[in-house]
Amino acid sequence: MLILERIPLIKNILKIIIIILGSARSGSTLLAKTIGGHSACFTLGEINRFNQEINNPKTHCGCGKKLNKCDFWIHTLKELNIDFGTSVKDNTHDFNVGIFKQITKISKFWMLIPTILFGKKYKNSDIENEIKNTFILYQKIFNKTGSKVLIDSTKGLFRGLILQSRSPENIQFKFIQLIRDGRGVLNSEMKTSYVIRHNDGIYREYKGRINKNYKRTINSWIYVNLRNFVILKLFRNQDTLNIKYENFTENPEKYLKQIYSKINLEYEVSALNLDEGINHILGGNASRMNAKKINRRDDAWVNKLDKNMLKTFNIRAGWFNKLMGY
Repeated sequence: MLILERIPLIKNILKIIIIILGSARSGSTLLAKTIGGHSACFTLGEINRFNQEINNPKTHCGCGKKLNKCDFWIHTLKELNIDFGTSVKDNTHDFNVGIFKQITKISKFWMLIPTILFGKKYKNSDIENEIKNTFILYQKIFNKTGSKVLIDSTKGLFRGLILQSRSPENIQFKFIQLIRDGRGVLNSEMKTSYVIRHNDGIYREYKGRINKNYKRTINSWIYVNLRNFVILKLFRNQDTLNIKYENFTENPEKYLKQIYSKINLEYEVSALNLDEGINHILGGNASRMNAKKINRRDDAWVNKLDKNMLKTFNIRAGWFNKLMGY
């Protein structure tokens, strides 16, 4: 078993981790990439997928290179004594950072109640190493980049609350609850292919999952957003900023100012220039590489969403969509 010592943070300097929450296909990658355009911020991406990504030789970094060809991640893994392609399943190392399987079991939910209600430290032997490893990775990136703020677009509410409960004194957690019109989410989820612009300037098409269950997507969208809204509003309201994806894309400057103000940073107009600089976002959709600007309309679903799917959505989730202002 690989033993890793905790990496010390610079003393007395407050660090902040922003976790973007919400359902899949809500625009978290684009939002995270934009926030990360600030000189004091660094976007990690969906860091819960760390093990899955480093084990996949086909996956890409946000810089456009294959992940195993990216100097940033090559050096990061080297410092952690981890090799690309090393699977957690073969027990050659103990650096899983998922924090998902155990807490998604209904039988385990009761263990989260003291954490949700009272902010008590969450301790569970099944995922203790995953919690510690996640902070080791956070701290490694803080030190490596010199950033004040890390953006984690993993989207898991319970994971975020667990990490917040175990946070060192010099790290604060902030949450952004991102919601998107459910019809736009459904339309995006039903796509069966995607295009990536690589660092050589060439666009290549990749196949996604087929035979997707659109009813499951609708149900998940309702559950995730309703659950997040209630728990965050009641128990983490001061730590949370609620943002609609459509509002952000219509007026990104306004919402970036709100976000930076919440973490005591001055607004930098350069954050809107997505084509400038290099990011190393891990996980997330193709916008981590493709997005060069923020498109101000989100109505592709009007013409592209299957009419039967739209009808089913309106029956099952129309009430909640209206409640959210759509």
